[in-house]
Amino acid sequence: MVMSNVWKLETPSEEAAINDLKVIIDRAFTFQGVKERAYLRKLWDNEPWANIKLKLMAEGSTWYVWFMDGVRQHINSTNQ
Repeated sequence: MVMSNVWKLETPSEEAAINDLKVIIDRAFTFQGVKERAYLRKLWDNEPWANIKLKLMAEGSTWYVWFMDGVRQHINSTNQ
């Protein structure tokens, strides 16, 4: 996964959520990461894993908006 060193985070909870997602994403890229892939698909409206995988390896402003949508969904799912 490509992670830029320049991040504009709006809240401390976003930073914590990004750290959580880094672990989940790393596990999703492994053979045993079935649960993690399913969770990431849920965060991004059941987008196919192949699409998510490609986007996680990309970078740019569109990617940032897409990724932060997932971060906010993760925050919401962990606060329920």
